[in-house]
Amino acid sequence: MRLKGAVMELLERGDSDGLERLVAAEPRAVQPLQGRLWDPDPDVRRLAARTLGAAAAAHSELGTELLRRAMWALNDESATNGAPMLPMIGEIGYRAPELVAPFVAPMASYLWDEGLRPGILEALSRISEVAPELVVEVREQLLMIERTSDSGEQASLDRLLAETREGGYGR
Repeated sequence: MRLKGAVMELLERGDSDGLERLVAAEPRAVQPLQGRLWDPDPDVRRLAARTLGAAAAAHSELGTELLRRAMWALNDESATNGAPMLPMIGEIGYRAPELVAPFVAPMASYLWDEGLRPGILEALSRISEVAPELVVEVREQLLMIERTSDSGEQASLDRLLAETREGGYGR
């Protein structure tokens, strides 16, 4: 219970450095963080996802397990229940692109799902900041989305398509 209390206190304070030090030293701290991906407070969700990305970078076997669980949640019959895990996938990809590489195409295969699409596009955008070559691999899936009704979602899609266009990453 002490570990969970420490995690919750650091989350409440918004102490990202403290959380990163904690997960680097104590990998079990990811357990209470995972539940915070569903927190009603967007700042808590964002900080939990970033800290889980840091944990994955510090402990690769843990990162692989987190990614497997996230994909399992997306595979569920009501895949949108796994949508809160998408920012974590993006953060793991940002911190440890080699870990997320095998999971990019399976995640992108859910782009058809309008409930998951915004989170997938955000995760792909975060991954593309450090490893645009991983997003190039899913360009065909991105091209299958003609238009979205959400302007933010459309901006993410347009940016990803520009980054993955033939002849370079668009940078």
